[in-house]
Amino acid sequence: MSTTRRRSRCSTGVSLVATAIISSAGAFQLQSDGFLHQSKSAATYFRGTRSTAGLRIASVSPPSSPDIPTKTDELTIVGDLPKLYSSESFDWFKAWYPIVPVEYLDVEKPHAFKLLGMDMVIWNDGPVDSNPTFQPRKDRAKDAKKSEGQWRVFIDECPHRKVPLSEGRIEDDGSLLCSYHGWRFNGRGETIDIPQIPPSELERIKANPKSNCNSFPVQVKDGILWVWPDASDDARIESALAPVPTNNYEGEDIDEDRLWLGPWNFRELPYGHDYFIENVVDPAHVPVSHHNVVGSRYSNQSLHLETLQPLTKAGFSIGVKTALATSDMSSTTTFHAPSQVLIKQPFGKESARQYLELYSSPSRPGFSNHVGRMVVVKDTSKTMPNALRQFTFPMPIWVNHVLTSLFLNQDALFLHGQERTFTHTGKYRTAVPANDSYSKNVLPTSADKGVMLFRGWMSKYAHGFIPFQGDTTMTASNKEVVFDVWNAHTKNCKYCLAALKRIKTVRTLTFFASALVATIRPKVLGTAGSTLAALGLSGLGLVLSKLIGMFYRFEFSHAENH
Repeated sequence: MSTTRRRSRCSTGVSLVATAIISSAGAFQLQSDGFLHQSKSAATYFRGTRSTAGLRIASVSPPSSPDIPTKTDELTIVGDLPKLYSSESFDWFKAWYPIVPVEYLDVEKPHAFKLLGMDMVIWNDGPVDSNPTFQPRKDRAKDAKKSEGQWRVFIDECPHRKVPLSEGRIEDDGSLLCSYHGWRFNGRGETIDIPQIPPSELERIKANPKSNCNSFPVQVKDGILWVWPDASDDARIESALAPVPTNNYEGEDIDEDRLWLGPWNFRELPYGHDYFIENVVDPAHVPVSHHNVVGSRYSNQSLHLETLQPLTKAGFSIGVKTALATSDMSSTTTFHAPSQVLIKQPFGKESARQYLELYSSPSRPGFSNHVGRMVVVKDTSKTMPNALRQFTFPMPIWVNHVLTSLFLNQDALFLHGQERTFTHTGKYRTAVPANDSYSKNVLPTSADKGVMLFRGWMSKYAHGFIPFQGDTTMTASNKEVVFDVWNAHTKNCKYCLAALKRIKTVRTLTFFASALVATIRPKVLGTAGSTLAALGLSGLGLVLSKLIGMFYRFEFSHAENH
């Protein structure tokens, strides 16, 4: 039956979402001294010029990395195999990357994000639906609303003096204004106004390609904003020919009323894109790291893993069977390079199943943009599996986002520290071109099949590193960065910001009411009654303060998770 799949906008329960142009091959060479040297053919790592089309990005090919699996059904990683530079090489700048669900962005403001080390500004070019002109906000008609425009992604710098456009404004005519000198740009990145100069000079400036912002190709699929991080002429064509990875339910045409679509979660995680993928293709960590949320560290944790789809440039797939799983309960974990992991868990024999749709993109060294949700396909009688009902209980989106910290922070400290230990000791570095071996620095077991397959993909197809632009310094390990919710999520989520504002207002009223009851109402309520009421209101205020704190910071300790 042909159906249309709609994205659920309802408030739903906690979803368990943990969710280069290779034109200068040999630009870096490994010499006999054991260090990486830049070849004469690569004068610069980031070579690009601004043109009418925008920024042209080129990356380099590092030397071969030894983590290339020779047999995908075996765990052994054989080192020092030759690197092949061919069409099988993955190009980090010619792929779609998920950044954020657009539903959660404020269409009235520009937003700052990072991708592959590049600062980006995300904004919507829709004008207001009444008198869409460049005017003060106070002159806007009271019933005017911003119309649905297109989401745009530029390099976050004004062509004038390189200040961040994300600190600017979106005007009523749908233009992006730089708040430093008032330059304005349309959705195509073209300069449309410079307030200090005469029209004749403006026309000369507009004719100069340097006046254009670097605009990246963008798509919105299933509510997620995807970005193609290349602004060259060819990028428009190449990106249009490349599909965005989505969950197609293995080609099955599913009735809409059989689908439960959980709310998207997003945040910048305090560990790299490759460490995120490594983590979510590793089923062995789940009952231990996520004790009391998903499973128990004290349960039988034996696993049987098998390769279902061998390692290729496109990814791989493994089958997972736990000690408690029946024959029809084996799950599958599939990595679609470079950004998607789908985990499918069947429930029963009537085609019911759960998907974890997990997406990631490399934001900057040591950090990644994560987007994820849970999807349930009900059985053929359109009944929700009993085991999943508790996770599909309706609740406000902001509550879902706040509670997700409990899940994500359970393993964030491990991954944050692991990546920085590997990097700062020089044992395994993926933020810079290197010749490091992952397998030589770990002690893998048969339960690490997914991890080693992914590290094999990084080595064989992705050149063993992520070609971040700009500063590739790895920050030091810092627990406060791990516990930071405000910068990772809240400041960019309109639902959480609105809820935070309301809760702060209620807290203020609660403390005011507590003081009022304690000082003015004893004659009505009596001394004991007014005291109890004041204490109750104060207690409520303290609870609200605790809740407010979760929008800013969420600390987790395994030592306290009994």
